[in-house]
Amino acid sequence: MSGPAQVQSVEAIEIFRGALAQFEQRAQDALELLSGELRRALDWLEHERPSYWKEQNRIAGDEIHQAKRDLQRCLAFPVADERPSCREERAILKRSQVRLEQCREKSERVRYWKRQLHHELLEYEGRIGSLQRLLEIELPAARAKLQQIVRRLDAYQIERPPAPTAPVEGEE
Repeated sequence: MSGPAQVQSVEAIEIFRGALAQFEQRAQDALELLSGELRRALDWLEHERPSYWKEQNRIAGDEIHQAKRDLQRCLAFPVADERPSCREERAILKRSQVRLEQCREKSERVRYWKRQLHHELLEYEGRIGSLQRLLEIELPAARAKLQQIVRRLDAYQIERPPAPTAPVEGEE
């Protein structure tokens, strides 16, 4: 059997228990904040960005259609029996085609990052599980155990016989 407990300060145990509770709350708050940020990022990649780039693809397609019509119109009317160069219309069509390609690339990048984020979220949830278990089960149990220790120490101090006093002069 081990020797007697060498408890120097019950107050120190109470301070530690309070610090443990504070740590628990701060860690839970941090996890909730991180979880909210992750949900916002996922929502942004799953809903906002795909709809934005879908609309941009549609607009770029409309611009190409309009640029082709403008080029055809320009080519349809020769000036002084010479075929017009329609340089400006060709440049606009080229820019519109480049823009459509960029929009398609962005749409693909959004799909790629959405898959990546889903994968990383699964990794995160797997790794954060032990911390959540610690915060939800083990820390409250540790705080309860510390509270129980403090109560036992308080009860022990109450039951302890009074400390022997030094004999008063003349009573010996």
